[in-house]
Amino acid sequence: MNTATKKVFFSGETEARAVLAAANHFGVSTDLVVFDRVEKRHGFVKRRRVVIRVDPQEVGPRSEALEATEEATDSGDGEMGAESAPAGSDDAVAAAAEEVPPADTPAEEVDSPAEDPEEILEIAREALGQLLELADLEVSADMVLADGRLEGEIEGVDQELLVEDEGQVLLALQHLLPRVMFRELGRIVPCRLDSGGYQRRKEERLRGLARRVADEVVSRGGIRTLRPMNPADRRIVHLTLADDPDVETESQGNGYFKRVNIRSV
Repeated sequence: MNTATKKVFFSGETEARAVLAAANHFGVSTDLVVFDRVEKRHGFVKRRRVVIRVDPQEVGPRSEALEATEEATDSGDGEMGAESAPAGSDDAVAAAAEEVPPADTPAEEVDSPAEDPEEILEIAREALGQLLELADLEVSADMVLADGRLEGEIEGVDQELLVEDEGQVLLALQHLLPRVMFRELGRIVPCRLDSGGYQRRKEERLRGLARRVADEVVSRGGIRTLRPMNPADRRIVHLTLADDPDVETESQGNGYFKRVNIRSV
């Protein structure tokens, strides 16, 4: 039997952005992504993109603590949807990455000492600036802190590059930002980054999908399994159907990407 692992390809306008996309996909820090650069020819009407090839078996291991936290939140403890999205980090914060909770942990679940909101915002702006420099993106962010959660809107010349390939770069920045901030704060700060309403539109599509599938399983019975999703997307599905008495949801699988089962009750 052939046990070879299929390699995964990632692309970006620069090598750094391709690596960010890979780190986001595997839920690890960028320094743990081992890759080969692929020479790819493009037609003259297409923009040139850097392509890297990653063997999943050569990707460095994720934190055991992070894995355990994901398993606990994915089980729900009676609350489906309390999942958290893991995040990678750049080389500068790799040492701290192993100790950081998931980036989307709800604020009320984090042991957060009293801090100056302006100080947190300043740390967030500096951290995001480091990541944007790593990604070589000419954009800026307007950030606010509300109820212990960072909200950021990114815009600029390279704004469209953030949402290419299903928003890989935007999501990678969102996952990485709390990790970078951890070095200064010693704790995680949940964050949500958007650009041009991309996240809002995506969340609306996911909520619509969840409701359509729920209606289907209620009318026909049985169970439907959705495509593999990252923790943040699964959380939207779980929360959308949390108050529906006719269906229940659960995540299935191991690792970063899991499938959501929706079944009638």
